[in-house]
Amino acid sequence: MKKNKYNISIVGQSNTGKSTLINYLCDKYVTAESKKLQTTRVNLYNSVSVNNLSINLIDTPGVSLKSNDLLSSSMKSSYIKTLESIDMLLLMIDIDNKDFNYEESILKLAKVANTEIIILINKIDLVEDDLAILDNLKYRITSDYELEIYFISLKSKQGVLQMINGFCKTLESKTPLSKKNIIPDNQKTISIQEIIRGVIIELTHGEIPYDTAVHIENHIAKKKIIEIYASIYVSKENQKKIIIGRSGSMIKKIGIESRLKLESIHSKQFYISLKVIVKENWKNNYTLLKEIGYID
Repeated sequence: MKKNKYNISIVGQSNTGKSTLINYLCDKYVTAESKKLQTTRVNLYNSVSVNNLSINLIDTPGVSLKSNDLLSSSMKSSYIKTLESIDMLLLMIDIDNKDFNYEESILKLAKVANTEIIILINKIDLVEDDLAILDNLKYRITSDYELEIYFISLKSKQGVLQMINGFCKTLESKTPLSKKNIIPDNQKTISIQEIIRGVIIELTHGEIPYDTAVHIENHIAKKKIIEIYASIYVSKENQKKIIIGRSGSMIKKIGIESRLKLESIHSKQFYISLKVIVKENWKNNYTLLKEIGYID
């Protein structure tokens, strides 16, 4: 008998731990983790088995409320689209968060869609068991909503097992909202693009991580190897020089690190060819954003 498959969307502001939770639940590196903004720019889907439940995990973009370019707008709309077909929304909040305008907007949207919501307060290891801080935060979040809430630390794993058992128990009492496969046809390509971009984020500094996009121009799957031919887009000529590096050292390193991560994820050999293209104001280029997969 085929198992029911549940769809869970993980949302939250940038750097709250969404991708870290995804990697933990998948028990391997599948999505980039970083303290830098825009580490995730598009919905990323991963199928996992958790407590014997079959689940599609949706890693949504971490949204910055200050950015207003076309790329940021598409990121903001990504999590809204998932509300139509998900069985549960995990809203992640940083323990140091002082402004809940973003979270309030998410809760209102989810309430209208009648979506099951669970709140995850991450990084509680930073407050060293200060119960007053935890109680105050819980009151601020739940004063207007009766919601299940878990205080966790993905770094120390405190409260993580209880949280997983909790949301699985809630799912078990539900019938999946959608029986359709919600994973897009281009998900594998987008996932590879974002893995490469994640390596760029890890290896570069300053404005480079935020001004870079990766687009796979050609993807050839052979019997023993997968060949990837990709373009790295930047906004300025000096950014191109940094990505390439002295005598090509940086782009070579990006290619090697990307290959190792992809081979670990897919258990198959990869060949990666990278080139760098300068495209001014690419974040507002509708055609390019659509080709990359940032816009449907």
